[in-house]
Amino acid sequence: MKETIAKLHKNRLFTLLVWLIITFIAIITAPNVTDTLQSYSQPTFSQNSQPAQAQQLRKDWGYNLGKTSTINVVYTNPKGKITPQQQTKIDTALNKLKQHQSFYSIKKIVTLNTNVAGKQQLLSKDGSTQIASLDIDAKSNTLRVLTNELVSEVHVSGLKSYVTSPEIVRDVNNEKTAQVTNIVLITLFVVSMLIVGIYFRSLFAPIISFITLFAAFVTSFSGSVALAKHFHFAFTQYAPLEIGIATVVIGTIWNIYIYRKLRSVLSMQREARYATQQTISDLRFPITIVGSALAIIFACCGFINYDQLQSLWVLGITYVVLMLAVLTLNAVFMAALGESIFWPSNAPLTAMKSHFWNQATDFSLWQPIAAFLVVLYLTLPFIYFYHTSLNFSPMTNLTQTNQAVKGAHVLQAHFSEGKATPITIYLKNDQPLDNEKYLQHLDQLTTKLQHTKGVSAAYSLTQPSGMPIEKYYVSNQLESIGLNAKEATGQLSQASNGIETSGSNLNLSGLKQQVKDMQNLVKKSNQIVEDSSSLASQVNSVAANSSVSVQQGASRRVRMYQQKINELNQSLQSVSSGISQLNAEGSVIQNYGQNSANNLQSYSQQISQVQKQLKQVSSQVNSSTDQLNNIYDYLNGLQKSGAANVYYITKAQLADTDFLQTMLNYTSQDKKITTIQVVMKNAPSSKTNVKQVKMLEEQVGLQLRGTPLSSDQIAFTGEPVTQSMNQSKLNHHFITLLAIVIIGILATVFIVSRSILQPLYWTVAFVMSAITGFQLTYLTMHYVTGTNQFDWQVPVIAVSILTAIAAWQIIALGLSFRYTELSLLEWIRPTMASYGKIVRYILLVVIALAIGLTFGASFAMIETALIVIYTVCVYYLILPMIVTSMGKLAVTLPNKKNILKNK
Repeated sequence: MKETIAKLHKNRLFTLLVWLIITFIAIITAPNVTDTLQSYSQPTFSQNSQPAQAQQLRKDWGYNLGKTSTINVVYTNPKGKITPQQQTKIDTALNKLKQHQSFYSIKKIVTLNTNVAGKQQLLSKDGSTQIASLDIDAKSNTLRVLTNELVSEVHVSGLKSYVTSPEIVRDVNNEKTAQVTNIVLITLFVVSMLIVGIYFRSLFAPIISFITLFAAFVTSFSGSVALAKHFHFAFTQYAPLEIGIATVVIGTIWNIYIYRKLRSVLSMQREARYATQQTISDLRFPITIVGSALAIIFACCGFINYDQLQSLWVLGITYVVLMLAVLTLNAVFMAALGESIFWPSNAPLTAMKSHFWNQATDFSLWQPIAAFLVVLYLTLPFIYFYHTSLNFSPMTNLTQTNQAVKGAHVLQAHFSEGKATPITIYLKNDQPLDNEKYLQHLDQLTTKLQHTKGVSAAYSLTQPSGMPIEKYYVSNQLESIGLNAKEATGQLSQASNGIETSGSNLNLSGLKQQVKDMQNLVKKSNQIVEDSSSLASQVNSVAANSSVSVQQGASRRVRMYQQKINELNQSLQSVSSGISQLNAEGSVIQNYGQNSANNLQSYSQQISQVQKQLKQVSSQVNSSTDQLNNIYDYLNGLQKSGAANVYYITKAQLADTDFLQTMLNYTSQDKKITTIQVVMKNAPSSKTNVKQVKMLEEQVGLQLRGTPLSSDQIAFTGEPVTQSMNQSKLNHHFITLLAIVIIGILATVFIVSRSILQPLYWTVAFVMSAITGFQLTYLTMHYVTGTNQFDWQVPVIAVSILTAIAAWQIIALGLSFRYTELSLLEWIRPTMASYGKIVRYILLVVIALAIGLTFGASFAMIETALIVIYTVCVYYLILPMIVTSMGKLAVTLPNKKNILKNK
């Protein structure tokens, strides 16, 4: 038994069995790439971020809307305005949706019929496009499935209909990314097999290479997804693609190195097992050094506080697994097959000389400064004029064929460019917002946002249509009070005429009627006083938050207005008491007249006195009439002034149907949370988006300062906010990524080569080549396709690929520098001659695999491929000149200084 186990161990069957078990488990547990990407389609942010806080406020909304996503059903008539018949069909389709709300997981539907006050938010100005808003909760079904079901359900004959939202567009982009990932991965594995097969002219070598790389990829992918799920590690939609690219690119290069070494060893050692041991022994150290360095570099990326860069930790896992697979799984087949691995060709490989490297080395040794100037000439112009711009929109790689993308473009065409990607501002107050004290400041904030630069419209609880509702403003209340004053003026005129008639003909019944009329006027006057007091408090409240000049003007007008109203009220009360006295005296006189004719003398005198009092009352009534006319004129002027533009909603208006419907649409169930939807004039752009979002945040903070809403919890969310955060974080943390990569490579090559200056020159040369590659790609895309911006994921993917290539080339050169016993000048020529052959093959492998990236028909992959191709080509051109010229200058310059000192 022991002998059998020892034999199995010698033949590496245990290794094969372990890898079979690991690969089998990985294949079973590994999720589908499409499903994995769909799980990570939406961006994630920290709990302290604005979108995360907004999501939490959404969970507290109530009405079972906490976990819903808002989508838009867009109807448009290409021929013009939507007709009444078409409107009926739309209503029928939406009513049908309401009947099947539970089936489609719809929690709320907002249409023109349920949001009458917000009609302008849902209907375009030309009347050709209409929106219905749906809140759906995708519990059992995914957003993608529900969208596909709704597309057919909302269709209306004669109209074009779309189901769209920023979340749906992101999901479509994610679906496209999944398709691209599958195509690119298949293409990379096929190209890798072709490269190995053509290089060795073999059938078995590419198959063994494929088995090794596939086992490494499946294991890395499955392990990374499992770690991401269980430990909540960052994982993005491009992580599977990055794992595949890293596995195939570096794995193919390592396999070629191993198979080349095996063939050379087999030419001297025919026994397969010993040849395999020697091959693995010779290449274990460089592969382990490079693999470990890359694993550590990308593991450090896991500490970057940005999920898109933090997700690069998966490459740390990938390089460890790849390193183990290449060194162990290859050895199993190499020991078993021996020379048969290269069947049907057994001819030794003939190394092609790199004439360019030989000539570049000779020239650089002859004229090192001139060679260095050539390097600067090739790279410095592109570095000096370096300019790239990134596009953070998910629609970058999408075509017009998708219905969600079409719907977004329809909204941009018929409303404004920012309509498809609105910003939602959440405000949470400690008390319910159905109070005039809070609504007034909310209305002022809405108006301020509407006048902010770059804003097309702002919709809120007080302005659901994006425009002020006149009946809720002080100017409307002033108009009502003015009409009351005008009515009182007319009644006073009638009273004056009646009093004059009573003066000439004393009529007790007439006096009694005058008493009643004056009492009614006093009541109306008191009502006007009460209304004016309430109005004054509103104007003063607004003036307190206005500028000094506005505050003083409003206060002065209010005081004048109240003074006149009080004077009028006093006059009317005096008139009323005078008429009452007159009525009493008339009754007494009438009794006297009835009892005795002896009192005629006294009666006559009293009649004269009563007539005088009637004249006095008539004069007071005329004076009151003039005062009311003046007040009416003053109210008209005040109504037209800026002091009247104050939001003031009465208790009766708070309870009317229109406002209650608006409350239902714009406030939470406990009425403590509300939203303001801001639509920008332009679609989100990396040039202006960050500034616009920051401007809105500052505007909200300044407007609410010193108001009852100043302590509210505020959160911003929406596509522009997401893109702004991605842009800010990428700009801030991308430098950290570059620092980790460069420092990691430098530290490794410093330790390996036991030198500092020369490895530093090689690394700087690669950085210069990468910058040149980026700029050449930008120019190529600009002039060939008219694309002026890279997809924002391109730099991250490109850096992950270039880091692996740079690490292998620079560390391999450092190992050669470490183990040489020659002087620096003696080491340069033979090293450049031999290393040039190797780099040439690496160049061809990388270019072939980079071309494989373009099969995904994605701008992001094409841009990444061009960056990699340009970078390795430029590095291939300048590396021999940098190594040679810097090496010679490092030797000759100190010698010249010593010679000068000795002289």
